[in-house]
Amino acid sequence: MGIASTGPRRLLVAAMAMTLSGIAPAADLRIGFKSEVTSADPHVLSAANRSVWINVYDSLIGQDEKLHPIPLLALSWKAIDDKQWEFKLRPGVKFHNGEPVTANDVKFSLDRAKALAGPRTFKTYLRTVDSVRVQDPLTVIIKTKESAPTLPENVGLVAIIPKGSGAEIKEEDFENGKAAVGTGPFKYAGLIPSQQVTMTRNDAYWGAKPAWSKVIYQFIPKEPARAAAMLGGSVDVIDGAAGGLSDTLKKSEKVSVVSTASYMFNHLHMDQFRPVSPYVTGNDGKPLAKNPFQDKRVRQAISAAINREAINKFVMKGDAEPATQIVPAGFFGYEPALKLQAADTARAKALLAEAGYPSGFKVVLHCTNDRYLNDARVCEAIAQMLTQAGIKTDARTLPYANFVTRATSGGVGGAPEFSLAMFGVGAVLGDSLEPYTASISTFDKALGTGANNYGRYSNKEFDAAIQSASRTLNEKEREELQRKAARLAAEDVAVIPVHNAKAAWGLRKGLSMAPRSDGLTLASSIKEAASK
Repeated sequence: MGIASTGPRRLLVAAMAMTLSGIAPAADLRIGFKSEVTSADPHVLSAANRSVWINVYDSLIGQDEKLHPIPLLALSWKAIDDKQWEFKLRPGVKFHNGEPVTANDVKFSLDRAKALAGPRTFKTYLRTVDSVRVQDPLTVIIKTKESAPTLPENVGLVAIIPKGSGAEIKEEDFENGKAAVGTGPFKYAGLIPSQQVTMTRNDAYWGAKPAWSKVIYQFIPKEPARAAAMLGGSVDVIDGAAGGLSDTLKKSEKVSVVSTASYMFNHLHMDQFRPVSPYVTGNDGKPLAKNPFQDKRVRQAISAAINREAINKFVMKGDAEPATQIVPAGFFGYEPALKLQAADTARAKALLAEAGYPSGFKVVLHCTNDRYLNDARVCEAIAQMLTQAGIKTDARTLPYANFVTRATSGGVGGAPEFSLAMFGVGAVLGDSLEPYTASISTFDKALGTGANNYGRYSNKEFDAAIQSASRTLNEKEREELQRKAARLAAEDVAVIPVHNAKAAWGLRKGLSMAPRSDGLTLASSIKEAASK
């Protein structure tokens, strides 16, 4: 047998084979993105904006795929007392313009994000920040108004930009590139509104070098167009690949789909504060003498009537994880002792009879029809299950813009309007503290709790656990308090868990990525399979 030729033609064929097999990394990466970037300013809050700009701008602290905190520009951080945090910066990091990153830049960025005017800012996340002080070039001290155990995660959402950008920088300065200077793995190269964002690799990046020399986020909001772009090969990755889009992509040998449980927790709130609830009647259509949702047995019956596994299988087509609590497994505060409740219509009927409703009653279930994945269909499925258990349920769906106004303040005196409604809340920080504080803690404007508690549920023991957690800086102790709160909420049926919808992506065969619970699409995390 002779020695095989290694002439130019054979080498070219081999190189082509490697490229087709995904071994050699492509020069460019094109991402079909479902949402349009609404601002080039990284301090304007939007999930879509952040998904793109996180590639250009680093923050003090990042998050891994399960939203656990990881060091970025801050190498370390610690509480030095109940109201002060110290952040030590990573030495030697430079902005894209070559300037070194210092504590002055951190102070400038946090102060700007906190002061920025507009309807969508990071002020909510920075509400506990009293002041930011530069101790030395690589040390920042943040003083808080109160004990703030999640401060590192909150400030970790804010992009760090150079102080030299100036106090008067405006949107156009970011859009034209003048102020679009970060420290991230990619450099800003241009935004065409309503079309795309382009970025190029930062070869001087302090961390792992990304595989792509250029990345283009192409805005493709419509699912059929995004699917066509993915299947036709004009993009390498698409986000928002759940639901029917996932089914379409999975039929192709050219595409793979990856997904994970997102932080978005869909659940039912029940009116637990009015003696007579507006959308509840007897079977004769007349108002009931008392509000049935104030009886725990009725709340238990509703939970027992819902077949979460069936909803996931037949309505969500596997694009959800049935929920037991406000955060999915792997998040801070998750209580593993809580097991998924099996549907039990007979038990639901027995609980209703025990509570004094042997023939059930009537209720309207209000839901959105354009907010969450398959929200209208999930609403209808739940209504059917409750009806089978004896609670004759009329599912009414409406656009989110109308729903949210009525759900929050459409009732008498500006109170929440609905008797039974489906909502979503997300643990953006990967931690149960803030969603528990907002959605299940007692509504109290003075304390700032229960802002999203639309059923006005109230439990003093739950409140005490969450209030203690909000003042506890010891991570182990705080997590146990939040797990206790999870058990209390489940035992008392504060809300009815439904599921966590999945975040999903379609990828060209040969690519890999670790799916994130926040749904962000990080170009630097997308690799050729051989480059994992």
